[in-house]
Amino acid sequence: MKKYEYVTVKVKNNPAYCAIILEHREIIDEYAAKGYVYKGYFPTLQGPSGKIIEMDLIFETEV
Repeated sequence: MKKYEYVTVKVKNNPAYCAIILEHREIIDEYAAKGYVYKGYFPTLQGPSGKIIEMDLIFETEV
C-alpha cells in the first residue's frame, strides 16, 4: 500500500521581476532521507495572471 504526503510551499513573489523558490530543495532532500520519493507538485493557489503563489509538493512511500 502506498502513502502520500503533501507539503505546501509558498512562493516568495517579487512583483518587479519573478517568483523565487529556494526551500523546495531542502524539503525534497528531507523527505528523501525519510524514504519518500518526490512525485511532483500541484499548484494550490494562483494569482490573477496565472503565476503560482502556493503549491503542494507530493511525496510517496510504501506503508
